[in-house]
Amino acid sequence: MDDHTSRRRAALGAFLRSRRERLTPGDVGLTGGVRRRTPGLRREEVALLSGVSVSWYSWLEQGRPIAASRQVLDALATTLRLTRAERRHVFDLAGESDIDPHAAADGCPAVGDHLRATVAALAPHPACLLDRHWDVLAHNEAEAAIYGGLDQLPVERRNMIWLFYGWQPMRTVLKNWETESWAVLAQFRASADRHPGDPRFDEIVDDVAGVDPEFRARWERHDVAGFTPALKRFDHPRLGLLTFRQAKLTAAEEPGLHLIVRHPADPATRRALDAQAAPSPVQPG
Repeated sequence: MDDHTSRRRAALGAFLRSRRERLTPGDVGLTGGVRRRTPGLRREEVALLSGVSVSWYSWLEQGRPIAASRQVLDALATTLRLTRAERRHVFDLAGESDIDPHAAADGCPAVGDHLRATVAALAPHPACLLDRHWDVLAHNEAEAAIYGGLDQLPVERRNMIWLFYGWQPMRTVLKNWETESWAVLAQFRASADRHPGDPRFDEIVDDVAGVDPEFRARWERHDVAGFTPALKRFDHPRLGLLTFRQAKLTAAEEPGLHLIVRHPADPATRRALDAQAAPSPVQPG
Protein backbone atom coordinates (compact mmCIF):
# COMPACT_ATOMS: atom_id res chain seq x y z
CA MET A 1 0.00 0.00 0.00
CA ASP A 2 1.55 3.33 -1.08
CA ASP A 3 1.86 6.33 1.21
CA HIS A 4 -0.99 8.21 -0.44
CA THR A 5 -3.42 5.32 0.05
CA SER A 6 -2.24 4.83 3.62
CA ARG A 7 -2.86 8.50 4.43
CA ARG A 8 -6.28 8.39 2.82
CA ARG A 9 -7.30 5.32 4.85
CA ALA A 10 -6.06 6.99 8.02
CA ALA A 11 -8.08 10.10 7.18
CA LEU A 12 -11.17 7.94 6.58
CA GLY A 13 -10.75 6.20 9.94
CA ALA A 14 -10.26 9.49 11.78
CA PHE A 15 -13.31 11.01 10.11
CA LEU A 16 -15.56 8.04 10.94
CA ARG A 17 -14.37 8.10 14.53
CA SER A 18 -15.12 11.84 14.81
CA ARG A 19 -18.65 11.32 13.46
CA ARG A 20 -19.22 8.36 15.79
CA GLU A 21 -18.11 10.35 18.84
CA ARG A 22 -20.48 13.22 18.18
CA LEU A 23 -23.59 10.98 18.35
CA THR A 24 -25.42 9.75 21.42
CA PRO A 25 -27.34 6.44 21.77
CA GLY A 26 -30.56 8.43 21.75
CA ASP A 27 -29.68 9.93 18.36
CA VAL A 28 -29.84 6.47 16.77
CA GLY A 29 -32.70 5.01 18.82
CA LEU A 30 -30.63 3.17 21.46
CA THR A 31 -30.96 3.41 25.22
CA GLY A 32 -28.03 4.94 27.05
CA GLY A 33 -27.46 2.03 29.44
CA VAL A 34 -24.72 2.39 32.01
CA ARG A 35 -22.72 5.57 32.36
CA ARG A 36 -20.13 5.93 29.61
CA ARG A 37 -16.54 6.90 30.12
CA THR A 38 -16.14 8.18 26.55
CA PRO A 39 -18.47 10.37 24.46
CA GLY A 40 -20.49 9.17 21.53
CA LEU A 41 -21.41 5.74 20.26
CA ARG A 42 -19.30 2.67 20.81
CA ARG A 43 -17.74 0.90 17.84
CA GLU A 44 -19.84 -2.18 18.46
CA GLU A 45 -23.01 -0.07 18.30
CA VAL A 46 -22.05 1.42 14.94
CA ALA A 47 -21.16 -2.05 13.67
CA LEU A 48 -24.48 -3.51 14.84
CA LEU A 49 -26.56 -0.75 13.30
CA SER A 50 -24.61 -0.95 10.01
CA GLY A 51 -24.71 -4.73 9.66
CA VAL A 52 -20.93 -5.33 9.86
CA SER A 53 -18.70 -7.10 12.37
CA VAL A 54 -17.11 -5.19 15.24
CA SER A 55 -13.61 -6.28 14.23
CA TRP A 56 -14.14 -5.15 10.62
CA TYR A 57 -15.41 -1.74 11.66
CA SER A 58 -12.56 -1.37 14.15
CA TRP A 59 -10.04 -2.12 11.41
CA LEU A 60 -11.70 0.50 9.20
CA GLU A 61 -11.31 3.16 11.89
CA GLN A 62 -7.72 2.06 12.41
CA GLY A 63 -6.93 2.66 8.74
CA ARG A 64 -6.14 -0.96 7.94
CA PRO A 65 -6.09 -2.07 4.26
CA ILE A 66 -9.61 -3.52 4.01
CA ALA A 67 -12.14 -3.09 1.23
CA ALA A 68 -15.41 -1.23 1.87
CA SER A 69 -18.20 -1.69 -0.66
CA ARG A 70 -20.61 1.06 -1.64
CA GLN A 71 -23.40 -0.79 0.19
CA VAL A 72 -21.42 -0.86 3.45
CA LEU A 73 -20.38 2.79 3.08
CA ASP A 74 -24.02 3.70 2.49
CA ALA A 75 -25.03 1.83 5.65
CA LEU A 76 -22.33 3.61 7.68
CA ALA A 77 -23.42 6.98 6.28
CA THR A 78 -26.99 6.26 7.37
CA THR A 79 -25.96 5.06 10.85
CA LEU A 80 -23.70 8.04 11.46
CA ARG A 81 -26.32 10.52 10.20
CA LEU A 82 -23.92 12.01 7.65
CA THR A 83 -24.84 15.06 5.61
CA ARG A 84 -24.56 14.86 1.81
CA ALA A 85 -21.16 16.58 1.94
CA GLU A 86 -19.93 14.23 4.69
CA ARG A 87 -21.21 11.20 2.81
CA ARG A 88 -19.41 12.30 -0.37
CA HIS A 89 -16.24 12.80 1.68
CA VAL A 90 -16.42 9.24 3.04
CA PHE A 91 -16.89 7.76 -0.43
CA ASP A 92 -14.02 9.82 -1.81
CA LEU A 93 -11.68 8.70 0.97
CA ALA A 94 -12.71 5.08 0.43
CA GLY A 95 -12.01 5.38 -3.30
CA GLU A 96 -15.61 4.65 -4.29
CA SER A 97 -18.05 6.62 -6.43
CA ASP A 98 -20.98 7.94 -4.43
CA ILE A 99 -24.30 6.73 -5.84
CA ASP A 100 -26.83 8.11 -3.39
CA PRO A 101 -30.14 6.25 -3.74
CA HIS A 102 -31.95 9.04 -1.95
CA ALA A 103 -30.60 11.62 -4.41
CA ALA A 104 -31.74 9.42 -7.31
CA ALA A 105 -35.23 9.19 -5.86
CA ASP A 106 -35.50 12.88 -5.07
CA GLY A 107 -34.13 14.06 -8.42
CA CYS A 108 -31.76 16.97 -8.87
CA PRO A 109 -32.05 20.03 -6.62
CA ALA A 110 -33.66 23.25 -7.72
CA VAL A 111 -31.37 25.77 -9.37
CA GLY A 112 -30.43 28.69 -7.12
CA ASP A 113 -31.01 32.27 -8.22
CA HIS A 114 -27.25 32.89 -8.17
CA LEU A 115 -26.70 30.19 -10.82
CA ARG A 116 -29.52 31.52 -13.00
CA ALA A 117 -28.03 35.02 -12.71
CA THR A 118 -24.61 33.67 -13.73
CA VAL A 119 -26.06 32.05 -16.85
CA ALA A 120 -27.85 35.28 -17.80
CA ALA A 121 -24.76 37.43 -17.15
CA LEU A 122 -22.68 35.41 -19.62
CA ALA A 123 -24.65 36.86 -22.57
CA PRO A 124 -23.98 37.49 -25.40
CA HIS A 125 -22.07 34.20 -25.05
CA PRO A 126 -24.44 31.21 -25.19
CA ALA A 127 -24.65 29.42 -21.83
CA CYS A 128 -26.86 26.88 -20.11
CA LEU A 129 -27.03 24.85 -16.93
CA LEU A 130 -27.44 21.08 -17.19
CA ASP A 131 -28.18 18.45 -14.56
CA ARG A 132 -26.93 14.86 -14.60
CA HIS A 133 -29.76 13.93 -16.99
CA TRP A 134 -28.62 16.63 -19.45
CA ASP A 135 -31.88 18.48 -18.81
CA VAL A 136 -31.53 22.21 -19.53
CA LEU A 137 -32.40 23.82 -16.19
CA ALA A 138 -31.50 27.35 -17.19
CA HIS A 139 -30.26 29.10 -20.34
CA ASN A 140 -29.75 32.60 -21.66
CA GLU A 141 -31.20 34.14 -24.81
CA ALA A 142 -28.01 33.54 -26.78
CA GLU A 143 -28.24 29.79 -26.10
CA ALA A 144 -31.90 29.74 -27.16
CA ALA A 145 -31.01 31.59 -30.38
CA ILE A 146 -28.65 28.78 -31.45
CA TYR A 147 -31.39 26.17 -31.43
CA GLY A 148 -34.39 28.35 -32.15
CA GLY A 149 -37.57 27.46 -30.31
CA LEU A 150 -35.91 26.08 -27.17
CA ASP A 151 -38.31 28.10 -25.04
CA GLN A 152 -41.28 26.65 -26.91
CA LEU A 153 -40.38 23.05 -26.08
CA PRO A 154 -42.19 21.34 -23.18
CA VAL A 155 -40.06 21.34 -20.04
CA GLU A 156 -39.45 17.58 -20.20
CA ARG A 157 -38.00 17.97 -23.70
CA ARG A 158 -35.60 20.77 -22.87
CA ASN A 159 -32.89 18.17 -22.82
CA MET A 160 -29.66 17.94 -24.82
CA ILE A 161 -30.26 14.33 -25.86
CA TRP A 162 -33.68 15.29 -27.17
CA LEU A 163 -32.23 18.30 -29.03
CA PHE A 164 -29.54 16.15 -30.66
CA TYR A 165 -31.78 13.21 -31.63
CA GLY A 166 -35.41 14.32 -31.42
CA TRP A 167 -35.13 17.82 -32.91
CA GLN A 168 -34.54 17.22 -36.62
CA PRO A 169 -33.05 20.66 -37.50
CA MET A 170 -30.04 19.84 -35.27
CA ARG A 171 -28.79 17.42 -37.91
CA THR A 172 -28.30 20.27 -40.37
CA VAL A 173 -27.63 23.17 -37.99
CA LEU A 174 -24.78 21.36 -36.23
CA LYS A 175 -21.72 20.72 -38.37
CA ASN A 176 -20.31 17.21 -37.98
CA TRP A 177 -23.53 16.03 -36.33
CA GLU A 178 -22.58 12.34 -36.42
CA THR A 179 -19.42 12.80 -34.33
CA GLU A 180 -20.96 15.37 -31.98
CA SER A 181 -24.10 13.33 -31.35
CA TRP A 182 -22.03 10.23 -30.53
CA ALA A 183 -19.95 12.19 -27.99
CA VAL A 184 -23.03 13.62 -26.27
CA LEU A 185 -24.78 10.25 -26.08
CA ALA A 186 -21.63 8.52 -24.78
CA GLN A 187 -21.33 11.09 -21.97
CA PHE A 188 -25.05 10.70 -21.20
CA ARG A 189 -24.65 6.90 -21.10
CA ALA A 190 -21.79 7.21 -18.60
CA SER A 191 -23.94 9.43 -16.38
CA ALA A 192 -26.88 7.00 -16.58
CA ASP A 193 -24.68 4.05 -15.62
CA ARG A 194 -23.43 5.97 -12.57
CA HIS A 195 -27.03 6.42 -11.37
CA PRO A 196 -28.81 3.08 -11.79
CA GLY A 197 -32.45 3.19 -10.79
CA ASP A 198 -32.89 6.86 -11.68
CA PRO A 199 -36.11 6.81 -13.74
CA ARG A 200 -35.45 10.09 -15.55
CA PHE A 201 -32.79 8.43 -17.73
CA ASP A 202 -35.28 5.80 -18.89
CA GLU A 203 -37.89 8.48 -19.61
CA ILE A 204 -35.48 10.35 -21.87
CA VAL A 205 -34.34 7.22 -23.71
CA ASP A 206 -37.92 6.02 -24.29
CA ASP A 207 -39.05 9.46 -25.45
CA VAL A 208 -36.22 9.91 -27.96
CA ALA A 209 -36.50 6.31 -29.19
CA GLY A 210 -40.13 7.01 -30.00
CA VAL A 211 -39.16 9.59 -32.65
CA ASP A 212 -35.76 8.28 -33.83
CA PRO A 213 -35.90 4.63 -34.97
CA GLU A 214 -32.10 4.33 -34.86
CA PHE A 215 -31.66 5.73 -31.36
CA ARG A 216 -32.31 2.51 -29.43
CA ALA A 217 -29.55 0.69 -31.30
CA ARG A 218 -27.12 3.53 -30.57
CA TRP A 219 -28.07 3.40 -26.90
CA GLU A 220 -27.60 -0.36 -26.68
CA ARG A 221 -23.99 -0.06 -27.87
CA HIS A 222 -23.13 1.18 -24.35
CA ASP A 223 -20.51 3.63 -25.65
CA VAL A 224 -19.18 5.89 -22.88
CA ALA A 225 -16.97 8.97 -22.96
CA GLY A 226 -15.90 11.92 -20.85
CA PHE A 227 -16.06 15.61 -21.70
CA THR A 228 -13.38 16.81 -24.10
CA PRO A 229 -12.97 20.50 -25.04
CA ALA A 230 -13.52 20.87 -28.77
CA LEU A 231 -14.67 23.38 -31.37
CA LYS A 232 -18.42 23.38 -32.02
CA ARG A 233 -19.66 24.63 -35.39
CA PHE A 234 -23.23 25.63 -36.20
CA ASP A 235 -24.57 26.57 -39.63
CA HIS A 236 -27.33 28.83 -38.37
CA PRO A 237 -30.07 29.76 -40.87
CA ARG A 238 -30.11 33.39 -39.69
CA LEU A 239 -26.76 34.04 -37.98
CA GLY A 240 -24.57 32.17 -40.45
CA LEU A 241 -21.58 29.99 -39.58
CA LEU A 242 -20.86 30.07 -35.84
CA THR A 243 -17.75 28.52 -34.29
CA PHE A 244 -17.41 28.15 -30.53
CA ARG A 245 -14.93 26.92 -27.98
CA GLN A 246 -16.95 25.14 -25.31
CA ALA A 247 -16.19 24.99 -21.60
CA LYS A 248 -17.90 22.83 -18.99
CA LEU A 249 -17.78 23.82 -15.31
CA THR A 250 -19.16 22.09 -12.21
CA ALA A 251 -21.17 23.93 -9.55
CA ALA A 252 -19.20 23.66 -6.31
CA GLU A 253 -22.30 23.36 -4.12
CA GLU A 254 -23.87 20.67 -6.32
CA PRO A 255 -21.46 18.58 -8.45
CA GLY A 256 -24.40 17.18 -10.40
CA LEU A 257 -24.98 20.58 -12.04
CA HIS A 258 -22.81 21.68 -14.97
CA LEU A 259 -22.44 25.10 -16.55
CA ILE A 260 -21.86 24.99 -20.31
CA VAL A 261 -20.39 28.16 -21.85
CA ARG A 262 -19.71 28.70 -25.54
CA HIS A 263 -17.04 31.30 -26.40
CA PRO A 264 -16.66 32.71 -29.94
CA ALA A 265 -13.71 31.09 -31.67
CA ASP A 266 -13.39 33.66 -34.45
CA PRO A 267 -14.24 37.33 -35.14
CA ALA A 268 -17.20 36.47 -37.39
CA THR A 269 -18.91 34.53 -34.59
CA ARG A 270 -18.26 37.34 -32.14
CA ARG A 271 -19.80 39.89 -34.51
CA ALA A 272 -22.84 37.67 -35.06
CA LEU A 273 -23.43 37.31 -31.32
CA ASP A 274 -23.02 41.04 -30.73
CA ALA A 275 -25.50 41.79 -33.50
CA GLN A 276 -27.95 39.24 -32.07
CA ALA A 277 -27.72 40.84 -28.62
CA ALA A 278 -28.01 44.45 -29.87
CA PRO A 279 -31.39 46.08 -29.18
CA SER A 280 -33.62 46.67 -32.16
CA PRO A 281 -33.63 50.29 -33.42
CA VAL A 282 -36.62 52.34 -32.40
CA GLN A 283 -38.90 52.92 -35.34
CA PRO A 284 -40.10 56.52 -35.85
CA GLY A 285 -43.71 57.06 -34.86
